[in-house]
Amino acid sequence: MKKSKILKIVISLLVFFVLVLTFFLNSNSNLEITEKEAKDEIIKKYQTLESNTLLENSSVVLDYQKMFNNSSIVGELYIPNTELKVPVAQGEDNDYYLNHLLDKSYNTLGSVFLDYRNNVDDKKIIIYGHNSQDITTEFHMLENYLDYDYYKRYSDIYFETINNKYHYKIFSVYIATNDYQHVNLKLFEASYQKHLDWLLQQSIYDTGVLVNRDDDILILQTCYFEPKDSFLIIAAKKI
Repeated sequence: MKKSKILKIVISLLVFFVLVLTFFLNSNSNLEITEKEAKDEIIKKYQTLESNTLLENSSVVLDYQKMFNNSSIVGELYIPNTELKVPVAQGEDNDYYLNHLLDKSYNTLGSVFLDYRNNVDDKKIIIYGHNSQDITTEFHMLENYLDYDYYKRYSDIYFETINNKYHYKIFSVYIATNDYQHVNLKLFEASYQKHLDWLLQQSIYDTGVLVNRDDDILILQTCYFEPKDSFLIIAAKKI
């Protein structure tokens, strides 16, 4: 009788833990679905703007600010003939837009954002965006640049601000695993060329694009998963 009672208790505890685990997983799954739906609504909203006519439209950033009632939207990042056309926000730190949408609602899928240390017209700017193995994010498409043939077709990047439209040409594509020099913004004239050379040397293929200390550059960073906890880096120079 005693063994039977113990067995019943053990079975009851196992059932309880299975139920708790199932509830936890379902809760996370439902949260993920809800957050994705919220993110998709935001994307759908800004895609209604015909801002892909970037070279003609000078007010797209103001349109985004008005649309989301958010003056921290500072630009639009655009790669012609791809699916990437996205507003770029800027927070007071590099944490806020990791888990907030353009309407300032909390969402772990976050937004694409400019480094808080930057001004939009700095000699070097850095733009961050999430990547995921489970959900398609704006910067997931950057993985295509690991293919040289894709790079050859889509090597131009545009960044539009309220006052200017900048055109960049990609010069380096690489995976950062343990050396994160690409986030350095405290660069002096004497070290700038060395920094550019280092970025160029990291590239997984030769783009044929040269850079010198007179060039302004753009860095795009997103997560990568091979190896785990690495980053995909796209470096481009203003032309």
